[in-house]
Amino acid sequence: MSDYLEVNLDELQQEHAELLAFNEKLDRERNKYRKYALKYAKKVQMIEGLFVVPSDDHELTLKAIKTIVYQVGGGV
Repeated sequence: MSDYLEVNLDELQQEHAELLAFNEKLDRERNKYRKYALKYAKKVQMIEGLFVVPSDDHELTLKAIKTIVYQVGGGV
């Protein structure tokens, strides 16, 4: 605690700038992961909708799932 009492203004400003940069980096990472989560949630929701009405045509269901994955992006 006493170390902070002996810190000069330039050192405090430098530490503040480093903390701001660190927070900006965390925000960018969080936003990136949020974007991925929304994309995959959309995929899951669309695929889930295929199973509301059971289908006997499994090939058509598989084709629809592949189309959803391709349209939403991100691979399987």
